[in-house]
Amino acid sequence: MNVVASTAYRIFGRGVRERSEKHRKLRTKMRKARIPVPIDQYLSSAYLYSLTAGLAAAIAGIYTGLHIFDYVSIPSDITAPPFVEVYLTELLSSAAGLLLFTLVFYITYFVFTAIPATKANVRKSFIDQSLPHATAYLYALSRGGGMNLFEIFKSLSSYAHVYGAAAEEFGYIVKDMEYFGHDLITALRTASERTASVQLKDFLDGLVSIVSSGGDVTAYLKSKTNQHRSAATREQRNFLETLGILAEVYISVFVVGPLFMMTILAVLGLVSSGTTIILYVLVYAIIPFGTVLFLILLSMISGESKAPPRTYVAEKELNVFYDVRVKPPSEEYAKLIKRIRFYKKLSGLLDALTHPLRLMRYKPAYAFLISIPLAIAYLATHTHGLGQLNIGTSIGLMRAETIETVTSVDDVIFVAALLILIPFIIFYELRSIRIRKIEDQIPEFLKRLASINAAGILLVDAIAMVAKSKIGILHSDVKRMVEDVSWGTNLVVALKKFEYRIRTGMTSRVITLIVKASESTSDVRSVLNIAATDADVQKQMKTERSAEMFVYVFIIYIAFFVFLFTVYILVVYFLGAMPQSMDEAVEGLPIASGFDMAEYTMLFFHAALIQGFCSGLVAGKMGSGHVAAGLKHSVILMLVSYGVFTILI
Repeated sequence: MNVVASTAYRIFGRGVRERSEKHRKLRTKMRKARIPVPIDQYLSSAYLYSLTAGLAAAIAGIYTGLHIFDYVSIPSDITAPPFVEVYLTELLSSAAGLLLFTLVFYITYFVFTAIPATKANVRKSFIDQSLPHATAYLYALSRGGGMNLFEIFKSLSSYAHVYGAAAEEFGYIVKDMEYFGHDLITALRTASERTASVQLKDFLDGLVSIVSSGGDVTAYLKSKTNQHRSAATREQRNFLETLGILAEVYISVFVVGPLFMMTILAVLGLVSSGTTIILYVLVYAIIPFGTVLFLILLSMISGESKAPPRTYVAEKELNVFYDVRVKPPSEEYAKLIKRIRFYKKLSGLLDALTHPLRLMRYKPAYAFLISIPLAIAYLATHTHGLGQLNIGTSIGLMRAETIETVTSVDDVIFVAALLILIPFIIFYELRSIRIRKIEDQIPEFLKRLASINAAGILLVDAIAMVAKSKIGILHSDVKRMVEDVSWGTNLVVALKKFEYRIRTGMTSRVITLIVKASESTSDVRSVLNIAATDADVQKQMKTERSAEMFVYVFIIYIAFFVFLFTVYILVVYFLGAMPQSMDEAVEGLPIASGFDMAEYTMLFFHAALIQGFCSGLVAGKMGSGHVAAGLKHSVILMLVSYGVFTILI
């Protein structure tokens, strides 16, 4: 408990505890959201933050009101007490402060009380997405009969980084049994009451009935695995329909809407000089920040899984002889060990420096270590006039020479942005293509292993036999795994190294399942078939998403080209045909004295670049589920915009 939470609990804790029965629903939501905070402490903090925000809003309201209401007076036909006439400004300011205090207090408190429900809904989506893979894991380990349910749950919970939120839920069952002494049925019922997922609740309730009646747990897990796979396919269709609706919303609000506003403001700018500031807000604030909020919304509803850990477990130390005294190492031996560790780190650094392309192929983000310094050097050598910018007191009244300087600088910034993005895009796309090919080959690889293992051949020999056949892009990695085993490496360690080299969600689940099955059951063939089916279903779902979302990515492209074409027409044929000064104005056609064609051209150019960058990110997020995948779309759209404004305008 930090200082703020402790202070809040001292002030409001007693009152919250006295009304604890009124917050039973909120307590349930907090448990489902897995928020590790007592309800009285959480509400005490909510009251303190709400009170602080309300007081800050009240002070701001009173201070603003003293300046705004200073010019307000009571009409002459209204009779008011002398006190009111003398302190009218103070009274109105106090009323505004009280109103803001009440409004901000309740809004802040409402946000705090809504957070558990929101987190519970997000966690529900995480659980539902990972539940088919988790039930497949449970079913695979239950077939051999070598592990009981508790051991299977414990094994699954240890791979929460692979199997997601569903594995975490089974981890709570394990904790209830280990730390609180609950039996299996009680722990299952408790988890059923506290989970945020309806699917997991139904699964646990059915499992309670099966365990209580002594039914066939393996058959139940098999039926639930198939049921959850079918449910995942249906939910993805609903999710894709939701994405389609959101794509239409994005085009309407953040592409067509700004275009409509820009057209109106361009027309109004001819007769009024105060519209440029609105254009600045629209181009530099509303479009980018609106896109950021939209991407956050997409991330929330898509339920992105956590990134896999950076290390893998090669072996576990049994620590059997922990009580045996060990002779301390000599000083010379300790220095030798220290030197070995130092040279190991140094060799890794030298390997990264001497093979940077290989490093960036596996970690595309490392490309920024080269591209960003290169872009900074380019900016430093091509922006001599950047320090001479003088925007002045009003952005809407920029001087002609300042606009000319900005126009020359934005070309340099655009090239620098390309220098930063293009190397990352190249390595990211190369890695994405490689991962896509690997995941396409995984189901077939597992089916071959299962068919060979069905003939009575050991798993390690089956892998060696498959490595001699044509298995596409997996050939080099599988061959390397066989070489590791031939040099004396344990098969489990070789499989984990294979997983670490490929680093995809599908391979992590498959390898984890095979490793645990090889340790706990002799029926490896069935486990391989289960893993192959699970990988095949996941592959089909990804293919279906790519096919469905390609249409909406294409629509985003079309909407942007319409945006760019309209901006081109406005700049060339509408604004370009207007008089540039009062002396050139046609009689009867009023022209604002502050109208500057160069400024409007610059704003529309920047609007096209920003809109292209934002539309590309949204296209990538909707098409493949990753914002980084949209950078290639962003660069393409920005290059088209740059070409239109530099060549055609």
